[in-house]
Amino acid sequence: MNNPPTTTTPLLRCDICRLTLSDSNTLESHFMGKKHQKAVRSVDLRAQQEGKAVYLTRLGTLKLPEVHSYMSTFGTVVNMQVGEHKDIPGRLHHIIVEFENEEVVSVILSKDMREKHKVEVPGSDPIRFQAIKIFERKFKERARSPSPPVCSGVSHDQVRLRLALLGDCEEQLEELVNLTHLNEEEVQQRVDICKNIQKTFSRSKFSRCTVYPFGSSINGLGFPGCDLDIYLELGPPKEISSSLLNNIPVTMTEQQKVRAAMKLLKEIPQCARLNPILAARVPILKFVHRPSGIHCDVSFKNRASVRNTEFIRFCTETDTRVKPLMVAVRYLARHYGLAGGGGGLKMSNYALTMMVIVYLQQLEQPLLFTVLELQAVAGLEDDLINNWNCNFCQDFTRLRSLPANQSTTLELLSDFLQFYSQLDLSTVVLCPLLGKVIPRTVFLSTTSTQAIFPSIPFFLGPTGLQTDKPMCLQDPFELTHNVCRNLPEKAVRNLVSHLREAAEVVTSCLVQETRPVGGLVNLFSMEVKVEEEVLKADNVQSLLRDLEVAKRGFFMNNIKIPLNKKYLDWFCETVQKSDGEDDLVGDVDYGDLGDSHLLLDCGAHLVEVVLGDCLKMIEQESDIESFADDDFVNTDQIDVKTVMTEQNVKKVNDDQKVPQGKDSSQVEGSDDVDGSECVEVKLEATSPDLADQSLKRSGSENSAKVLSKKARLHPAPVYRAGVGWTVWSQVWVGRRKLGTIIE
Repeated sequence: MNNPPTTTTPLLRCDICRLTLSDSNTLESHFMGKKHQKAVRSVDLRAQQEGKAVYLTRLGTLKLPEVHSYMSTFGTVVNMQVGEHKDIPGRLHHIIVEFENEEVVSVILSKDMREKHKVEVPGSDPIRFQAIKIFERKFKERARSPSPPVCSGVSHDQVRLRLALLGDCEEQLEELVNLTHLNEEEVQQRVDICKNIQKTFSRSKFSRCTVYPFGSSINGLGFPGCDLDIYLELGPPKEISSSLLNNIPVTMTEQQKVRAAMKLLKEIPQCARLNPILAARVPILKFVHRPSGIHCDVSFKNRASVRNTEFIRFCTETDTRVKPLMVAVRYLARHYGLAGGGGGLKMSNYALTMMVIVYLQQLEQPLLFTVLELQAVAGLEDDLINNWNCNFCQDFTRLRSLPANQSTTLELLSDFLQFYSQLDLSTVVLCPLLGKVIPRTVFLSTTSTQAIFPSIPFFLGPTGLQTDKPMCLQDPFELTHNVCRNLPEKAVRNLVSHLREAAEVVTSCLVQETRPVGGLVNLFSMEVKVEEEVLKADNVQSLLRDLEVAKRGFFMNNIKIPLNKKYLDWFCETVQKSDGEDDLVGDVDYGDLGDSHLLLDCGAHLVEVVLGDCLKMIEQESDIESFADDDFVNTDQIDVKTVMTEQNVKKVNDDQKVPQGKDSSQVEGSDDVDGSECVEVKLEATSPDLADQSLKRSGSENSAKVLSKKARLHPAPVYRAGVGWTVWSQVWVGRRKLGTIIE
């Protein structure tokens, strides 16, 4: 056998991962690791390996290091792809070896060498060789599956053109419905998709599976090209053959159902781009219907979404004006990116539709029934989903007649836009169950909540309805669910601004004299200016709730202090007089802030003004001397163990100042100007004379608690309680997290 000359130490490297391996011990773990295999899948192997790689098989008991050592005798190995034996665990089926250049491959596959490749089997006694087969690395031409077509949607240009041809606004609303509804072919495509899924699962272990389409495709409000939402009720799997296990219930998590459904839907050639979303609140499986391009979302949680769809469809059939109103609102929101899909600054189409329903329920002559009335029909059985009754009467013969409402669809659209543009959504709860707009203050008390929701399961609490969000829209059936819980305040302001602008356009269309040219077409060319956020004291908590939980903690001990403008004016005048410069012009121009640091000085001064009378911590001896004549306690050397104040701490009265040169460890408290009392602050002094001295509450027998936490800074600071502050945590020198709350 003519073996090629061997090299002493083969170079261990991987060009795909761009690293050099330290030794042969890491060789096998790297090339068989997931990281390397993932990197291999991400490169164009044909362009990289063609002409530079060989295919090895019949490896017997050989391991990767022995094969690498042998192949390195021909040239530098830069990559190896390993295929394990499926029938014999632990053995290699094949290895694809890539070299640095093509000449090495020519030598290995030459006639003289092709049948002579043998590798010594390590540990064999006597020495034994494994004959391996080496072939040229070939790439097969594989026809790629055609990409799904783009599902045709609504042409906005066509909508504008068709509406502009009509002079009457009521006719424009009717035409908008005709242009945006799903035709029979699109409906049939969605029906066929559901049937194919049903057939596929009926042949599997989930033979009792039931497919429920829901959402816009079913409720009558879907636009061409809308997604198909499907609820898949898998049901119990087929009974296990063993009679001992037949009665054992088999439960699957939603994530497991998603994975199981993905394996089955792969068998359907029409399903492309399967994408499981496992980390969502409701895990779903997304795929694209290849023939039509329809995007499908399959969920497995419960039938609540199906019942919601039935309720919306029932509402559209209650009055002929309801559907055109909903279509107009949804199309307007879709055009300006206010709704559709949810997430970010978009609200869901479901939430937007519920806003229309609540508006129509709360009218003096309502066009829709409340959910509570629909559920109170005699003889109606409950349909419990997660312990919530999701049933409602859909038989109009069993319902009362609603009062006559003579409003046109255009008038209803105008009133809807004005209603929500004038409503402060941050202070109310939209409740389709009762058909009312309820102030959030009602939900602050259990008694008031139960009074307005009679015989309804309690839905508040830590895991209940989230009424502290910028917008609260209660689900009609699952009462603990705020449909707009993830909608940020910026999105609410954006929505209200667009509704306000649209209200002006639609209102002008009500009167012939003020109707603009084009009528409702002007809704699609509005220039909307979104109101800037106004930071109010009561908005601070709302802003914090919009942050992530991890970031929210950074701001929990921060405070917002409203300052009177006179402080800034006074400071500016003082600086002008002292500097003799004209850096400040009026109330705005501050000159060269970068050189004089005026802004920083002003900020420091304002903090001194505001906090100086509330809580002061003097850390330097020079500072103590400078404040010796102020109304502080004596500035002798003292060690503060812990200073704790009770709520409603008040400023020590001016007439209770401690004369200079007199021991100040004990001062008799008296009523302040506003009738409040001083609190006791105990200090431990370093001298015997100051050992038992303290500030006492006038007329009080109880004293403030003193906890042992000795200060380490010298000289120790002096604390003075101020007006309107509460120190809610134990305070001592060196503690960085000092929390304060404005009363």
